[in-house]
Amino acid sequence: MRVEFYYHSEVEPAQNYYCNNQNALELLKKLEEKGVQVKVVDMKDFEGSIFRTYNAAVTGPTSSKRSVFGTKGALEEDFGRTVPALLVFEKEGDRYPTEVFPRMDRELGRLLGIEEAIQMLIDKA
Repeated sequence: MRVEFYYHSEVEPAQNYYCNNQNALELLKKLEEKGVQVKVVDMKDFEGSIFRTYNAAVTGPTSSKRSVFGTKGALEEDFGRTVPALLVFEKEGDRYPTEVFPRMDRELGRLLGIEEAIQMLIDKA
């Protein structure tokens, strides 16, 4: 499994998709200690286009596990900035994630945020 976290260290996440970035980073360290490959990208230092990653987040997962990206609430310009993003890949070489957070979870009937998702991954690892 591989996990990628996109956030902006100088931008406060939007309230409707809130994530405590510092807490998420601490949780990711715990996940990494369990042997999961973790990539963290601070968009403050990112240069170039994020479109390919954004597009993978929008089109990769099944519709039941699709992220909030691509909806009216979180567009490409929000990706990793006002809406931090967590992408979960099953295998190292996968181009498309199997899960992206935050997302509306049909089983839970509510938004499943990044911190909760990381904790679930820790519990599974």
